[in-house]
Amino acid sequence: MAKINNLAYDYSTYDEEEVQSPRKIKHRANPSKKKAVSGIKAVGAAVAAMALFCSMIYGRVELSSLYTQQSELEERLTQLTNENISMESELAQKTGLTKVEEYAENELGLQKLDKSQIEYVEVEGDTVAEIVAQEDTNIFVRIKRWFSNLLEYIGA
Repeated sequence: MAKINNLAYDYSTYDEEEVQSPRKIKHRANPSKKKAVSGIKAVGAAVAAMALFCSMIYGRVELSSLYTQQSELEERLTQLTNENISMESELAQKTGLTKVEEYAENELGLQKLDKSQIEYVEVEGDTVAEIVAQEDTNIFVRIKRWFSNLLEYIGA
């Protein structure tokens, strides 16, 4: 309550004591602690920056080694492609018709046919062959043929 200064009446006996609320005490860190915390933060930031820098350098080194490996593999591919082309031409040369004829004449002693060596054969009678169907009495063979004919009929 507010105090009223009136000399006729003394209200002080009736006044309630004013209750003081507890003050919140603010703890202030010592300046030395602030400096220690800021020093730790600075060291942490430096370590993080160094780790980032090292990881970037490592990435560049790995990328460089991969480029080197790629160029070596491309050189090897080019070399093998050239070898393949030379081997194919060598194979074509060895299996050519002239080489085969030379080998047959020189090594095997074969000769080309003359027109006088060709003989024609005439066949008398019909030149049509007839297929005689065999009668199979086995029930399983007949079922198999019926099933095959059915599949052939439906186009499977």
